[in-house]
Amino acid sequence: MTKLTELYRYLKKKLGNSLGFTFIEMLLVLSLIIMLLILPINQVSKIEAEQKLTLFLQMLQNDIFLAQRNAVLMQIPTRIIFFQNKYEMHDNLLNPPIIIRNFDESILITYLTLKPPLRFNSDGNISSSGTISIKYKKSEYIITFYLGSGRFKYDRK
Repeated sequence: MTKLTELYRYLKKKLGNSLGFTFIEMLLVLSLIIMLLILPINQVSKIEAEQKLTLFLQMLQNDIFLAQRNAVLMQIPTRIIFFQNKYEMHDNLLNPPIIIRNFDESILITYLTLKPPLRFNSDGNISSSGTISIKYKKSEYIITFYLGSGRFKYDRK
């Protein structure tokens, strides 16, 4: 027991009252931990932006196929009309739209060589060929519609 007491007195004399971390050391460690936590958050926001555009393109592609299918089945021309932050699919302008899709305000759709609206004839083919541009932040896609075949493709610019 006396050896333990001697060891305790020796350590107390050697260390003094500084048995813990100082305030500056604690702030340094906490700032390092915060920086390590912030780095992945920046990466997640970049991935989210890319996924938002990819999901929009998939939704638009499926809706184009739906417009073609509707035109063939109903034997009536079907249109997709683009607005600022939404697009609508109509088979008859007197009837309510078949679908209304809202999308992010920062996605910008521009007609390049395609004359609005995007129209599919009763055989499922597009009425006029051309291209449209879809921009979101720093990414841009060009969608090309081919005349007579009802096909289209999109390429990253």
